[in-house]
Amino acid sequence: MTDTPPLGLRHGTVKVVPSDPRWPHTYARLAADLTAALGDLASDLEHVGSTSVPGLPAKPIIDIAALLAPDAAPAAVAEAVAPLGYGYRGDTKDQGGLLFVLEPAETPDLALAHLHGIPPGDPQWTRYLELRDLLRSNPAARDAYSRLKHDLATRHTNNRTAYTNAKSTFITTLLTTPH
Repeated sequence: MTDTPPLGLRHGTVKVVPSDPRWPHTYARLAADLTAALGDLASDLEHVGSTSVPGLPAKPIIDIAALLAPDAAPAAVAEAVAPLGYGYRGDTKDQGGLLFVLEPAETPDLALAHLHGIPPGDPQWTRYLELRDLLRSNPAARDAYSRLKHDLATRHTNNRTAYTNAKSTFITTLLTTPH
C-alpha cells in the first residue's frame, strides 16, 4: 500500500521518527482486523502510545490497547490474533499487559505493531488513556516528552529496555501532577 507510512523497528533497537499523520489511519485498519479477530475476547480497542498523539515523534510502531473480556484466556487471545501475524510475547504485567507483536513473515525480527491485552480492572488501561489524552491536550507536556524521547533514543539506540525504563519516571510524574 502506498499510503501506509513506513513502520517497523528491529527488536531491541530505538529510533524516534517525526510524527506521521497517516498513523491514525494505519491504526484504524489494524483495529478493524483485530476487532473482527478478537470478537467477544475484547470489549474495546484504543490507539495508545506516541503514534496516537498528533505532532509527537515516536518509534514507528503502532501501539494498540485491547480491554480484554473477564474470561479471555491468553491462549485464546493468542490463537485469535495469530492469523493476523501477531505473536504472543508473554505477560509484561504493569509494563503493558499481555504483549502481542505484529511482525511481517519475511522479517520476523521487525515489529510493526504492539497489541497490549489489558484485563478488566487493570490500572494500565487508564494509564494508557490518560497519558495519551494528556499529551494530546497539553503542548508543553508533549514538547517535554518529545525532547526526552529524542535524548533517550540517542543514548539507548540498541537498548529498548533501557529507553523504556528511562521514560517511566517522567511518565509517572506527568500522570500524577495536576495540569
